[in-house]
Amino acid sequence: MKKLLTGILIMVIVSTLVGCDQKSAPNDKSKEEIEFIEPESSSWVNYTKPIREYMYYRTQAVINDDINILWKRYPELKNSIDRNLGINVEKYEVETLNKDFELIDANYNIEAYERIKVQTINENEIIVLVHGAVTYLRNDFDESGGEHLIKIFLKRIENQWTVVKTDEYTQEEYKEWLKDN
Repeated sequence: MKKLLTGILIMVIVSTLVGCDQKSAPNDKSKEEIEFIEPESSSWVNYTKPIREYMYYRTQAVINDDINILWKRYPELKNSIDRNLGINVEKYEVETLNKDFELIDANYNIEAYERIKVQTINENEIIVLVHGAVTYLRNDFDESGGEHLIKIFLKRIENQWTVVKTDEYTQEEYKEWLKDN
């Protein structure tokens, strides 16, 4: 009996040490290799608020057919727009969704498909992976929109997190992401 208990104790200690070693591994990786992880509950609140605020301004820009609503709040999103890479492409959503019909309302859920995940760059910069959904109500009471997979870059400015860049998954990136997940 003593040998069995000793064996179990050794396995618990070894598995605990292995678990600790795996948790410290991300510190050895480059920025590109660090994976997105679910934030602690206390941090989750700090990250979801600026993401919801961004989504509010984004959907208002679309509903009102005015990208300046978003750009006034987040001026850095005007820069480095690259449609092929999905970088800061909100203006194309405004243009596209307002082309054939009028939008009158919007709903978004930043965690419709899964909880947000975070990649820490440094103490003042993070990337939040949002796998959510946006649905727009059209004036004919039909809906447009759907799934969103987007990296939102936050920077701490004057002790508040603010959006400085967005990177929406392109069709090819989304297919690759699906294979990996």
